[in-house]
Amino acid sequence: MSFSAESFRQSFPLFAQEENKELVYLDNAATTQKPEAVINAVRDYYVHSNANTHRSSHRLARKATEMVERVRRQAAQFVNAVSTREIVFCRGATEALNLLAHSLCSELQAGDEIVISTAEHHANIIPWQMAAKRFNLSLRYVPHVAGVPEFDRLGEVLNERTRIVSLTGGSNALGLRPDLAAVRQLLRRKHLMWIVDGAQLAAHEVIDVQKIGCDFFVSSAHKFYGPSGIGFLYGRETLLESMPPWLGGGEMISDVELETSHYAGLPHKFEAGTSPLAAIAGLGAALEFLEQQDRVAIAAHEQKLVRWIHRELIASPNFRVISQVRHNLGIVSFVPIHGSAADLMHWLDERDIAVRVGHHCAQLLGKESGDLVTVRASVAAYNTDSDIQAFLQALKEYCEIQKSIEQGDSNQGDEWARDDFSSLLLESLVSQRNWQGRYRELMLWSKTIARKPEIRTEENLVRGCESAAWLAHRTEGGRHYFGLESDSRVVKGLGALLLSQIDGRTATEIRERDLSLLFAELGLGKHLSESRSNGFYALLQRALNLVEQTSH
Repeated sequence: MSFSAESFRQSFPLFAQEENKELVYLDNAATTQKPEAVINAVRDYYVHSNANTHRSSHRLARKATEMVERVRRQAAQFVNAVSTREIVFCRGATEALNLLAHSLCSELQAGDEIVISTAEHHANIIPWQMAAKRFNLSLRYVPHVAGVPEFDRLGEVLNERTRIVSLTGGSNALGLRPDLAAVRQLLRRKHLMWIVDGAQLAAHEVIDVQKIGCDFFVSSAHKFYGPSGIGFLYGRETLLESMPPWLGGGEMISDVELETSHYAGLPHKFEAGTSPLAAIAGLGAALEFLEQQDRVAIAAHEQKLVRWIHRELIASPNFRVISQVRHNLGIVSFVPIHGSAADLMHWLDERDIAVRVGHHCAQLLGKESGDLVTVRASVAAYNTDSDIQAFLQALKEYCEIQKSIEQGDSNQGDEWARDDFSSLLLESLVSQRNWQGRYRELMLWSKTIARKPEIRTEENLVRGCESAAWLAHRTEGGRHYFGLESDSRVVKGLGALLLSQIDGRTATEIRERDLSLLFAELGLGKHLSESRSNGFYALLQRALNLVEQTSH
């Protein structure tokens, strides 16, 4: 029987909600939606068996403990571990990698080396940087070309001091899937420990740690249809047994004395405190849900979608594709030729198409490749052909509107001359009957912001994951004047609206303006989201902070 994404999708209540009927969700590398079985398992735990585990012996505690150990057995089976003692519950892959960096590196000698790659998620970079600094270790990187690791050259950075190799099982930014069998061959007979960050891999492939041959494997449940806040670490029992615990507290001890303590056996010595028990129940439901699926058919469906998107974007002169089809676990990464990645993201968001724009917690890759901000579309089994058709049609319409706006878009400022906002009529934005009209109006407003390359300095930089902006500020006669630059037309258009309200005004006048109300009345309230990746929100906060800092 062939796989049906439409039937699979029916297991996910979010898509059945009225407000989500038109949703095209292509941000699955960030997190997946949850099937009803997972949602019910979390609820049922609180309704029927909420109690702490491995401590009390009453009925509810026994039931909760039995649930945790049952899920541990499921997780061991999921990755083909030899024993449940090799499964440690963590909050997710990030916590598991921090555990490994602390516990493994504390046993190393100064000058020992750790090998990672430029394609790693920050969770597989920063813990090793912190440990290297703390224990005087050295970090080495797999040779790369424009940031893309050449894993077949891994042997070039291995030597007698290499103690840890920690590599992604699949890049969250590019979808690049290393040949783990080839990596295993390169690491044969080496006196080192091999860690696989399987956060992305576990959602798309059947995992067999015995076949992979790694010493440790980490994953996060929310990446494969499970709840957030839970994941697990697989580790070879002999290695886990020799490692010191990371966190201290309840449950991870067998005996506590005045000067020292004796730790519990595996896996509990790594599970200090009360675990997220409801999330563990949800993890169990997710593992059971996946076990009931045809994983091979799901992978074939996902690959079909990824090939389709790549084929269309590569054929278009309007996009530059960063990712590659070969060895791709389900991600398309690209940048638009017209406008910016942030502009495209806002256009797609208005169509209720969810993608990710930014550096994807992989800044090293972006800096080395020169593409720090990209658009990422990532697929899951519930994505349908109609999802991809809607996505591709939205991209086509975006290019059409950007090309029309680019005509005559060559305003150049001189020595930070003040921008003229007199042409901005709020009524013109209010009068727009649909979001396409509002978007186009913002694009036109962006033209009132002259280019000011001289203010693009580190001091003026306002960081946003989705888009960067530069904001210069000066005061004259008690009034505040601003200069704005950004690669995003949406940010510049919103910035023009903001500066029309605060530029050339006193601190008192600025404080009296209810900017949040104004943006809400204009249908632009979403741009004031406090998301750390929101470039405009960061710009707004910088402007208001500059006013306050220079007004005392």
